[in-house]
Amino acid sequence: MLLVVIVGLLTVAQADKASAHPHVFITYSASVIFGERDIAGLRLTWTFDEMYSGMIRTDYTAAKTGAITPADVKTIEKEAFNNLANYGYFLDIKINDQPVRIAKVKDFDVKFVGQRAVYQFTVPLETLSVKSPNVIEIAVFDREYYVEFTLKEKDAVTLQNADGLDAKCDELRNERRITVLGPIQSDLVVCTYARKA
Repeated sequence: MLLVVIVGLLTVAQADKASAHPHVFITYSASVIFGERDIAGLRLTWTFDEMYSGMIRTDYTAAKTGAITPADVKTIEKEAFNNLANYGYFLDIKINDQPVRIAKVKDFDVKFVGQRAVYQFTVPLETLSVKSPNVIEIAVFDREYYVEFTLKEKDAVTLQNADGLDAKCDELRNERRITVLGPIQSDLVVCTYARKA
């Protein structure tokens, strides 16, 4: 009898594991923005798969083809973006090995490029404990695996206002690492930055 219970539990556990697969696919890129003395934020771009993009257009825009209106942008932000604050916008960010909790973002925009919805938004940041060089790690990951995030193949990371800095970024693909979410495997951007002497 015990063997039947164990086999049953293993079957349920495997079935649950097999059901965890993505339904939404997002390709992302990031622009690291620097201020006068420090990092100021990230401008993220998320490009959705065509199926989910079609749902966004059908459910949240007045115009079913062509350019969307500023009213459509506000509706999409309210109905299909603001709730992501509950998930930290799926962002896993560390500065100098310290996790950064993302509670607010700004400057949300959305457009359609071909059949794909493209979200853009800015994440304000600052370096709380300065080192030389400073290191920021950026990953986008859905721990429930409903959404799969993949770093854009080319030109995934750019730097803005970095003239007074020694700054560079590395893009790591399918990196296995330990996070506050436990062990995960995702794309990762690692940037170092310091004031030029």
